[in-house]
Amino acid sequence: MNGEWVIVSSERAKRPADYASTAKVRNIPPEHSSDCPFCKGNEHKCDAPTYEIKDGNDWKLRVVPNKFAAVSRPEHIPDTPLPRTRILGMHLLAQGYGAAEVVIESQKHNANLAFMEKNQVCEVIRAYKERFNALSEDPNIAMVNIFKNYGASAGASLEHPHSQIIATHVLATHITDEMAYARRAFNTYGTCIFCDLLKKEMDSGDRIVATSKHFAAFCPFASRNPYEVRLFPLKHSALFGTISEEEMEDLAGILQLILAKMSALLTDPDYNYYVRTVPNSDGKVGYYHWHIVITPRLTRPAGFELGTRIYINTTPPEAAAAELRGQF
Repeated sequence: MNGEWVIVSSERAKRPADYASTAKVRNIPPEHSSDCPFCKGNEHKCDAPTYEIKDGNDWKLRVVPNKFAAVSRPEHIPDTPLPRTRILGMHLLAQGYGAAEVVIESQKHNANLAFMEKNQVCEVIRAYKERFNALSEDPNIAMVNIFKNYGASAGASLEHPHSQIIATHVLATHITDEMAYARRAFNTYGTCIFCDLLKKEMDSGDRIVATSKHFAAFCPFASRNPYEVRLFPLKHSALFGTISEEEMEDLAGILQLILAKMSALLTDPDYNYYVRTVPNSDGKVGYYHWHIVITPRLTRPAGFELGTRIYINTTPPEAAAAELRGQF
Protein backbone atom coordinates (compact mmCIF):
# COMPACT_ATOMS: atom_id res chain seq x y z
CA MET A 1 0.00 0.00 0.00
CA ASN A 2 2.87 2.40 0.68
CA GLY A 3 5.59 1.07 -1.63
CA GLU A 4 7.68 -0.39 1.22
CA TRP A 5 8.95 -3.97 1.28
CA VAL A 6 8.58 -6.34 4.25
CA ILE A 7 10.28 -9.71 4.74
CA VAL A 8 7.81 -12.25 6.12
CA SER A 9 10.16 -14.90 7.48
CA SER A 10 8.58 -18.35 7.52
CA GLU A 11 11.88 -19.90 8.67
CA ARG A 12 11.87 -17.69 11.76
CA ALA A 13 8.10 -17.90 12.25
CA LYS A 14 6.88 -17.53 15.80
CA ARG A 15 3.70 -18.61 17.54
CA PRO A 16 1.95 -16.52 20.23
CA ALA A 17 3.58 -18.53 23.03
CA ASP A 18 7.03 -17.65 21.69
CA TYR A 19 6.33 -13.94 22.19
CA ALA A 20 4.64 -14.50 25.55
CA SER A 21 7.64 -16.44 26.88
CA THR A 22 9.87 -13.39 26.49
CA ALA A 23 7.32 -10.89 27.84
CA LYS A 24 7.79 -9.28 31.22
CA VAL A 25 5.28 -10.19 33.90
CA ARG A 26 3.04 -7.16 34.39
CA ASN A 27 2.42 -6.10 37.96
CA ILE A 28 -1.26 -5.73 38.85
CA PRO A 29 -1.65 -2.08 39.91
CA PRO A 30 -3.95 -0.98 42.74
CA GLU A 31 -7.29 0.70 42.06
CA HIS A 32 -5.93 3.97 43.46
CA SER A 33 -2.42 5.34 43.82
CA SER A 34 -1.73 8.35 46.03
CA ASP A 35 1.35 9.17 43.92
CA CYS A 36 -0.45 9.13 40.56
CA PRO A 37 -1.36 12.58 39.19
CA PHE A 38 -4.27 11.09 37.22
CA CYS A 39 -6.03 9.37 40.12
CA LYS A 40 -9.13 10.81 41.78
CA GLY A 41 -8.16 13.19 44.58
CA ASN A 42 -4.98 14.28 42.84
CA GLU A 43 -6.64 16.67 40.37
CA HIS A 44 -4.51 19.53 41.77
CA LYS A 45 -1.44 17.85 40.29
CA CYS A 46 -2.74 18.56 36.77
CA ASP A 47 -3.62 21.77 34.97
CA ALA A 48 -7.27 22.67 34.41
CA PRO A 49 -8.99 20.24 32.03
CA THR A 50 -9.68 21.20 28.42
CA TYR A 51 -12.52 18.66 28.28
CA GLU A 52 -14.37 16.64 30.90
CA ILE A 53 -17.16 14.08 31.12
CA LYS A 54 -18.96 14.15 34.46
CA ASP A 55 -21.39 12.05 36.45
CA GLY A 56 -23.10 14.67 38.58
CA ASN A 57 -20.32 16.58 40.34
CA ASP A 58 -17.81 13.78 39.85
CA TRP A 59 -15.63 13.36 36.76
CA LYS A 60 -15.53 10.15 34.73
CA LEU A 61 -13.00 11.22 32.10
CA ARG A 62 -10.69 14.23 31.87
CA VAL A 63 -8.48 15.73 29.19
CA VAL A 64 -5.66 17.81 30.63
CA PRO A 65 -2.61 19.59 29.19
CA ASN A 66 0.54 17.49 29.27
CA LYS A 67 2.91 19.03 31.83
CA PHE A 68 5.89 17.63 29.94
CA ALA A 69 4.76 18.72 26.49
CA ALA A 70 7.11 18.65 23.51
CA VAL A 71 5.10 21.49 21.90
CA SER A 72 3.04 24.37 23.28
CA ARG A 73 1.10 27.41 22.17
CA PRO A 74 0.40 30.78 23.78
CA GLU A 75 -3.06 31.71 24.96
CA HIS A 76 -3.37 34.12 22.04
CA ILE A 77 -3.47 32.19 18.77
CA PRO A 78 -1.54 34.02 16.01
CA ASP A 79 -3.64 35.27 13.10
CA THR A 80 -0.86 34.88 10.55
CA PRO A 81 1.05 31.74 9.53
CA LEU A 82 4.03 30.97 11.74
CA PRO A 83 7.37 31.77 10.08
CA ARG A 84 10.03 29.23 9.19
CA THR A 85 13.65 30.28 8.93
CA ARG A 86 16.72 28.81 7.29
CA ILE A 87 19.88 27.93 9.19
CA LEU A 88 23.12 28.02 7.14
CA GLY A 89 20.93 28.51 4.11
CA MET A 90 19.91 24.82 4.20
CA HIS A 91 18.21 23.70 7.41
CA LEU A 92 14.65 24.70 8.24
CA LEU A 93 13.82 25.90 11.74
CA ALA A 94 10.22 26.23 12.95
CA GLN A 95 8.76 27.20 16.31
CA GLY A 96 7.65 24.29 18.52
CA TYR A 97 4.06 25.43 18.25
CA GLY A 98 1.23 23.08 19.07
CA ALA A 99 -0.68 21.40 21.88
CA ALA A 100 -0.12 18.26 23.90
CA GLU A 101 -2.94 16.77 25.96
CA VAL A 102 -3.54 13.65 28.02
CA VAL A 103 -6.86 11.79 27.94
CA ILE A 104 -7.34 10.30 31.42
CA GLU A 105 -9.63 7.43 30.50
CA SER A 106 -10.89 6.47 33.96
CA GLN A 107 -10.68 7.38 37.64
CA LYS A 108 -9.43 3.87 38.37
CA HIS A 109 -5.66 3.43 38.33
CA ASN A 110 -5.98 -0.23 37.31
CA ALA A 111 -8.64 0.16 34.61
CA ASN A 112 -7.88 -1.37 31.22
CA LEU A 113 -9.44 -0.14 27.98
CA ALA A 114 -9.87 -3.73 26.80
CA PHE A 115 -12.10 -4.61 29.75
CA MET A 116 -13.84 -1.36 30.72
CA GLU A 117 -17.57 -0.89 30.21
CA LYS A 118 -18.32 -0.29 26.54
CA ASN A 119 -19.90 3.10 27.30
CA GLN A 120 -16.62 4.17 28.95
CA VAL A 121 -14.67 3.26 25.81
CA CYS A 122 -17.20 5.24 23.77
CA GLU A 123 -16.57 8.24 26.03
CA VAL A 124 -12.84 7.94 25.32
CA ILE A 125 -13.55 8.01 21.57
CA ARG A 126 -15.91 10.95 22.07
CA ALA A 127 -13.11 12.82 23.85
CA TYR A 128 -10.81 12.08 20.90
CA LYS A 129 -13.35 13.54 18.49
CA GLU A 130 -14.11 16.64 20.55
CA ARG A 131 -10.46 17.53 21.09
CA PHE A 132 -9.51 16.67 17.50
CA ASN A 133 -12.09 19.11 16.17
CA ALA A 134 -11.34 21.79 18.76
CA LEU A 135 -7.58 21.74 18.14
CA SER A 136 -8.12 21.66 14.37
CA GLU A 137 -9.84 25.03 14.55
CA ASP A 138 -6.45 26.68 15.13
CA PRO A 139 -5.32 27.76 11.63
CA ASN A 140 -1.68 27.13 12.58
CA ILE A 141 -2.33 23.46 13.41
CA ALA A 142 -1.55 21.16 10.49
CA MET A 143 -1.86 17.77 12.18
CA VAL A 144 -3.67 16.38 15.22
CA ASN A 145 -2.26 13.01 16.25
CA ILE A 146 -4.30 10.74 18.56
CA PHE A 147 -2.47 7.79 20.07
CA LYS A 148 -2.23 5.41 23.01
CA ASN A 149 0.90 3.89 24.53
CA TYR A 150 0.22 0.85 26.72
CA GLY A 151 3.16 -0.56 28.65
CA ALA A 152 6.76 0.56 29.14
CA SER A 153 8.10 -0.84 25.85
CA ALA A 154 5.35 1.07 24.03
CA GLY A 155 6.43 4.35 25.63
CA ALA A 156 3.98 4.64 28.54
CA SER A 157 5.58 6.32 31.55
CA LEU A 158 2.51 6.02 33.82
CA GLU A 159 0.34 2.98 34.58
CA HIS A 160 -2.91 4.92 34.88
CA PRO A 161 -5.02 4.32 31.72
CA HIS A 162 -4.53 7.25 29.38
CA SER A 163 -4.15 8.27 25.75
CA GLN A 164 -2.50 11.31 24.24
CA ILE A 165 -3.29 13.97 21.65
CA ILE A 166 -0.49 16.04 20.13
CA ALA A 167 -1.21 18.79 17.61
CA THR A 168 1.62 20.32 15.58
CA HIS A 169 1.91 23.00 12.91
CA VAL A 170 3.96 20.73 10.61
CA LEU A 171 2.93 17.51 8.89
CA ALA A 172 5.01 14.36 9.37
CA THR A 173 6.64 13.15 6.15
CA HIS A 174 5.29 9.59 6.45
CA ILE A 175 1.76 11.05 6.53
CA THR A 176 2.34 13.33 3.54
CA ASP A 177 3.98 10.42 1.69
CA GLU A 178 1.00 8.14 2.36
CA MET A 179 -1.45 10.84 1.32
CA ALA A 180 0.54 11.51 -1.87
CA TYR A 181 0.56 7.78 -2.67
CA ALA A 182 -3.21 7.59 -2.13
CA ARG A 183 -3.78 10.74 -4.21
CA ARG A 184 -1.78 9.31 -7.13
CA ALA A 185 -3.80 6.10 -6.98
CA PHE A 186 -7.05 8.10 -6.95
CA ASN A 187 -5.94 10.16 -9.93
CA THR A 188 -4.99 6.95 -11.80
CA TYR A 189 -7.95 4.69 -11.00
CA GLY A 190 -10.61 7.14 -9.90
CA THR A 191 -11.35 5.32 -6.64
CA CYS A 192 -10.10 5.38 -3.05
CA ILE A 193 -7.34 2.79 -2.81
CA PHE A 194 -8.28 2.12 0.81
CA CYS A 195 -11.90 1.39 -0.15
CA ASP A 196 -10.61 -0.97 -2.86
CA LEU A 197 -8.28 -2.65 -0.37
CA LEU A 198 -11.05 -3.06 2.19
CA LYS A 199 -13.35 -4.70 -0.36
CA LYS A 200 -10.62 -7.13 -1.42
CA GLU A 201 -9.85 -8.03 2.18
CA MET A 202 -13.54 -8.54 2.98
CA ASP A 203 -14.00 -10.73 -0.12
CA SER A 204 -10.91 -12.82 0.71
CA GLY A 205 -11.38 -13.06 4.46
CA ASP A 206 -7.88 -14.48 5.02
CA ARG A 207 -6.69 -11.52 7.06
CA ILE A 208 -10.01 -10.37 8.55
CA VAL A 209 -10.07 -10.50 12.36
CA ALA A 210 -13.54 -9.07 13.09
CA THR A 211 -16.29 -6.98 11.53
CA SER A 212 -19.13 -4.90 12.94
CA LYS A 213 -21.93 -2.83 11.49
CA HIS A 214 -19.63 0.08 10.61
CA PHE A 215 -16.05 -1.25 10.87
CA ALA A 216 -13.70 -4.01 9.77
CA ALA A 217 -10.48 -5.09 11.48
CA PHE A 218 -7.80 -7.00 9.60
CA CYS A 219 -4.11 -7.85 9.72
CA PRO A 220 -2.62 -5.94 6.78
CA PHE A 221 -0.84 -7.77 3.98
CA ALA A 222 2.93 -7.94 4.65
CA SER A 223 2.58 -5.95 7.87
CA ARG A 224 5.75 -4.62 9.43
CA ASN A 225 4.93 -6.03 12.85
CA PRO A 226 3.54 -9.36 14.10
CA TYR A 227 -0.19 -9.27 14.92
CA GLU A 228 -0.62 -5.69 13.70
CA VAL A 229 -4.29 -4.88 13.12
CA ARG A 230 -5.91 -2.03 11.21
CA LEU A 231 -9.45 -0.82 11.87
CA PHE A 232 -11.27 0.81 8.96
CA PRO A 233 -14.75 2.33 8.69
CA LEU A 234 -16.73 0.41 6.07
CA LYS A 235 -18.12 3.66 4.67
CA HIS A 236 -15.67 5.98 2.93
CA SER A 237 -14.61 8.75 5.28
CA ALA A 238 -11.35 10.72 5.15
CA LEU A 239 -11.70 12.66 8.40
CA PHE A 240 -11.88 11.10 11.86
CA GLY A 241 -13.58 14.22 13.23
CA THR A 242 -16.78 13.46 11.29
CA ILE A 243 -17.48 10.15 13.07
CA SER A 244 -21.13 9.91 14.14
CA GLU A 245 -22.55 8.92 17.54
CA GLU A 246 -23.66 5.53 16.21
CA GLU A 247 -20.24 4.93 14.67
CA MET A 248 -18.49 5.88 17.93
CA GLU A 249 -20.54 3.31 19.84
CA ASP A 250 -19.76 0.68 17.22
CA LEU A 251 -16.06 1.58 17.16
CA ALA A 252 -15.90 1.27 20.95
CA GLY A 253 -17.12 -2.32 20.71
CA ILE A 254 -14.80 -3.53 17.96
CA LEU A 255 -11.75 -1.66 19.31
CA GLN A 256 -12.32 -3.25 22.71
CA LEU A 257 -12.81 -6.66 21.09
CA ILE A 258 -9.47 -6.45 19.22
CA LEU A 259 -7.60 -5.31 22.34
CA ALA A 260 -9.17 -8.12 24.39
CA LYS A 261 -8.25 -10.69 21.72
CA MET A 262 -4.66 -9.46 21.70
CA SER A 263 -4.54 -9.54 25.49
CA ALA A 264 -5.77 -13.14 25.62
CA LEU A 265 -3.63 -14.45 22.76
CA LEU A 266 -0.39 -12.59 23.51
CA THR A 267 -0.57 -12.47 27.34
CA ASP A 268 -1.41 -8.79 27.79
CA PRO A 269 1.26 -7.33 25.50
CA ASP A 270 2.45 -3.75 25.44
CA TYR A 271 0.98 -1.99 22.42
CA ASN A 272 0.51 1.28 20.58
CA TYR A 273 -2.46 2.44 18.59
CA TYR A 274 -2.89 5.63 16.63
CA VAL A 275 -5.41 7.30 14.34
CA ARG A 276 -4.46 8.06 10.74
CA THR A 277 -6.60 10.81 9.22
CA VAL A 278 -6.41 13.76 6.86
CA PRO A 279 -6.24 17.21 8.43
CA ASN A 280 -9.55 18.95 9.10
CA SER A 281 -9.04 21.27 6.13
CA ASP A 282 -8.95 18.25 3.76
CA GLY A 283 -11.95 16.53 5.32
CA LYS A 284 -14.01 15.74 2.22
CA VAL A 285 -11.31 14.35 -0.10
CA GLY A 286 -12.13 11.18 -1.98
CA TYR A 287 -8.68 9.61 -1.98
CA TYR A 288 -8.06 8.94 1.73
CA HIS A 289 -9.75 6.76 4.34
CA TRP A 290 -9.16 7.32 8.05
CA HIS A 291 -8.26 4.29 10.14
CA ILE A 292 -6.68 3.09 13.38
CA VAL A 293 -3.42 1.12 13.49
CA ILE A 294 -2.93 -1.23 16.49
CA THR A 295 0.58 -2.59 16.97
CA PRO A 296 1.56 -5.00 19.77
CA ARG A 297 5.17 -4.38 20.85
CA LEU A 298 6.50 -7.93 20.43
CA THR A 299 9.73 -7.23 18.55
CA ARG A 300 12.25 -4.43 18.37
CA PRO A 301 13.72 -3.09 15.11
CA ALA A 302 17.46 -3.68 14.85
CA GLY A 303 20.26 -2.62 12.53
CA PHE A 304 18.84 -4.15 9.36
CA GLU A 305 15.41 -2.53 9.81
CA LEU A 306 16.87 0.82 10.84
CA GLY A 307 19.39 0.80 8.01
CA THR A 308 17.06 -0.29 5.20
CA ARG A 309 13.52 0.43 6.49
CA ILE A 310 12.75 -3.14 5.37
CA TYR A 311 11.15 -4.86 8.33
CA ILE A 312 11.24 -8.57 9.17
CA ASN A 313 7.90 -9.98 10.36
CA THR A 314 8.17 -13.40 12.00
CA THR A 315 4.42 -14.14 11.95
CA PRO A 316 2.57 -14.10 8.61
CA PRO A 317 -0.49 -11.83 8.86
CA GLU A 318 -2.76 -14.62 7.62
CA ALA A 319 -1.69 -16.79 10.57
CA ALA A 320 -1.97 -13.85 12.97
CA ALA A 321 -5.51 -13.09 11.80
CA ALA A 322 -6.59 -16.74 12.17
CA GLU A 323 -5.18 -16.89 15.71
CA LEU A 324 -6.85 -13.64 16.72
CA ARG A 325 -10.16 -14.78 15.19
CA GLY A 326 -9.89 -17.93 17.29
CA GLN A 327 -10.03 -15.95 20.55
CA PHE A 328 -13.54 -15.84 22.02
